[in-house]
Amino acid sequence: MNQMAKQQPDAKPEQASPPRNIEGIRGMAVQGWISLAVWMTIGLLLEGLLAFRAPGYLDDPQRRELFRLAHAHGAMLGLLLLAAAWCAERFAHPGRPAVLALRLGALLMPLAFFLAGLQHPEGDPGLAIWLAPPGAVLIIFAAVSMALASRSSD
Repeated sequence: MNQMAKQQPDAKPEQASPPRNIEGIRGMAVQGWISLAVWMTIGLLLEGLLAFRAPGYLDDPQRRELFRLAHAHGAMLGLLLLAAAWCAERFAHPGRPAVLALRLGALLMPLAFFLAGLQHPEGDPGLAIWLAPPGAVLIIFAAVSMALASRSSD
């Protein structure tokens, strides 16, 4: 009986505390995967429009260019979201404003190009193109914030 009383449960090893804003970081990863799936699918559809020589797509070079920009920016920003989530989980703990800025910018940029290509005047992109510069500023802000967070985590 004394032996049972002497046995103590093993002490749990100390674990690193989870990064702040874990929900936002997981949200970045989820948004990154969804963004990749959506914009890669749109890229596949654009290839189909080329293959089947869709006149509404082929006869409008402005629309073709804007849709390609949407696809490229959407897919690449999806990868950026995944990379940012990976970095944030491992060593850089960005604040909520940086995470929100990156997520919103990654949504605005490709959406601006896509919507501007749907309906546009002759030779100019549609009005939705004005969403692209704020999206770019948000992404730059997030990148600088992540860099500063990475630097301060050393």
